[in-house]
Amino acid sequence: MSVGKIRGIVIGEAQRGESSKQITVLAKGVGKVRLSARGAKNAKSRLLAGTQLFAYCDFTIYEGRGFWSVTQIDLIESFYGLRNDVAVLSQAVYLAELVEKTCPEGMEQDEIMQLLLFTLQGMAKGHLEPKLAGRIFEIKYLQLSGLLASADCMVCEETPAQLYFDGEGFTCQKHKRPGAKPLLPAVGAALSHVLENEGKQIFGFRLSPEALEQLDRVMRQYLQMHVGLDLKSRRFAADICF
Repeated sequence: MSVGKIRGIVIGEAQRGESSKQITVLAKGVGKVRLSARGAKNAKSRLLAGTQLFAYCDFTIYEGRGFWSVTQIDLIESFYGLRNDVAVLSQAVYLAELVEKTCPEGMEQDEIMQLLLFTLQGMAKGHLEPKLAGRIFEIKYLQLSGLLASADCMVCEETPAQLYFDGEGFTCQKHKRPGAKPLLPAVGAALSHVLENEGKQIFGFRLSPEALEQLDRVMRQYLQMHVGLDLKSRRFAADICF
């Protein structure tokens, strides 16, 4: 039997039987891992708090019969503030589901884990507006996943004064394809800012309602094209926020 410790954040949870849970954790140095938490749904369980969605914890785990189980959890942060506002909570639920469904298992994902922590911390403390924070997260997440390298023209690789988007990618006026829509200057600037910066600096701007709505449409279409997802949790968050 192999025993170890990991530090990570719960990005998914599912009931197993009447009293147990399976949780999905994004862990430092490990990446996405699924853990069995026996009896975690019991009101008196010492695993209850640390197996909730968004719980950031140190997990003591062991491997037996081909799967990992949790024996002890030391809670670091519950992000309780996420639950005080339905717009914030819905955005956080969506971001956790996006990572849970698209992040591969068995690969270190420390940058993505840090991105998720920054985003949840900012929203929980009321420092980040949830609509914009969600779009910033999507941009950086796609970049870290190798699916969005830059906001330059994908044909000539130049940085155009006027950027166009056609559902698949970004182009300049010369290389735009039928159906491509011009992006507001603020949207192009936002994309570049997030892609060119790191850490908490990526959140250092605001957008007008018009620009934010356009950025939301762009990212929804980009995710559908390049990830193949149109999550209900994203649509719900959009209905709440817009």
